[in-house]
Amino acid sequence: MQDNTTTIFKGKTVTVQELTVKQVRELFERMQRGEPLFIEDLLDQPVPILAVSESTGIPLDELEDTKPSELIPLCQEVTTLNPSLASMIRRRIEAADRLQEVIAHSAKN
Repeated sequence: MQDNTTTIFKGKTVTVQELTVKQVRELFERMQRGEPLFIEDLLDQPVPILAVSESTGIPLDELEDTKPSELIPLCQEVTTLNPSLASMIRRRIEAADRLQEVIAHSAKN
């Protein structure tokens, strides 16, 4: 059974769910096939906006029509319920950064 919590978003009660392993895998597959989203750079949150959409059931279009100040608390709720997802993303970023350093160091030698 998935963990969940409720929060208020734009005056409505929204259920935030923990994503399953399958949902996370499918989310990453969608992200790899899709175009980068402007909203990702704007919000700079530990979970992608597609995870927020999947976790809350709120369509991406509705999330994009929202002020960042309203989205950040929602992203934080999703992160709280999905710490493994946030941790996996952080580890992947750290690994990519280390790989980039190794490549840059190799290019100098």
